[in-house]
Amino acid sequence: MSFPEPLTLQAYNLQVVYEYALLLSLFVMLIVSWFLRMAVFNRITCATYLECPFLELFWGSFPIVLLVVMCGISTYALYVNDETYKSPALDVTVTGHQWYWSYKIMVGEGCDYMEWDSRLVLREEGSEIGFLDLLTVDRPLMVPINVLVRVFVTSEDVIHSWGAPGMGIKMDAIPGRLTRGLFELKLPGIIFGMCAELCGAMHSMMPTIVEGVPLAVYESWLGYLAGSSDLGVVDPGPSGPGSRYWSV
Repeated sequence: MSFPEPLTLQAYNLQVVYEYALLLSLFVMLIVSWFLRMAVFNRITCATYLECPFLELFWGSFPIVLLVVMCGISTYALYVNDETYKSPALDVTVTGHQWYWSYKIMVGEGCDYMEWDSRLVLREEGSEIGFLDLLTVDRPLMVPINVLVRVFVTSEDVIHSWGAPGMGIKMDAIPGRLTRGLFELKLPGIIFGMCAELCGAMHSMMPTIVEGVPLAVYESWLGYLAGSSDLGVVDPGPSGPGSRYWSV
């Protein structure tokens, strides 16, 4: 009856479109069922309606009105999800490989940036209770909540697809091309996704994890990374503050 709980503003807009379409479909089904009941069980009333010009006009024009309303709602949602009047607070470059993801973000106000690989973690003998098979990575993408994040997605080998259902995002990673997307997390939490494009033998081995944290925690994490190296490429290392994965 509904999508998963929307975790981004964009996913919420898509859910609104879906629910409006569901209500309109239910309304049309009720009207059609009502007239079908009269046509089957009340032939006298049915004969009266067959000779009603007003009903014919209504039956021909009302679906057009419904389609225009549905088109307006969906066009508005698609435009809002893809365009914004705000400047993004964070740019993230996502690169797909066979079979893992690479992330790159800016650190500080200079030209330093941080890039790292996010690879699948397999279950071991000492894995904790609740370990999620084929959904756990060593270093996920951490982003702040309540700010606009712009994502550039590409690939280094074959076509992949980056995103997660809870975010309402599915972006194709195409070699030699940048695909742009926007999202704004509204609540802190961990979002799970998978590559949705058949990219090879280990297609199921490249999950996506996006971790939303408060802005203060994210800035503390960036400060920790920026202070750990003076190089242009900053290695995130195995630890950092304020995260389930980037744990102290």
